[in-house]
Amino acid sequence: MYGFFKCSQCGQKWESAKVYPKGRTKLYYGQECKKCKVMCQPYRVEETMCSLCGEVARTCDCDKTRHSDPNKPHRSDLCEKCMSGKPCD
Repeated sequence: MYGFFKCSQCGQKWESAKVYPKGRTKLYYGQECKKCKVMCQPYRVEETMCSLCGEVARTCDCDKTRHSDPNKPHRSDLCEKCMSGKPCD
């Protein structure tokens, strides 16, 4: 899933292709602001669509490495899911 974030403390904005739901709720794991280290929740979340088959990326059977930028590694030090002991990668 793809999320849009804004820090409530400094106003910094960023986007992430690594957004995960907390169970079966509409709550999502947050990400820390790089600037001030405040945990932030996404203010908008969208499904990521597969560029190969056009289906929802998290449920299609295509090669998942194509859905992320290999030049931007996952920042587990800023990821609430990874910090909770449930790594994303």
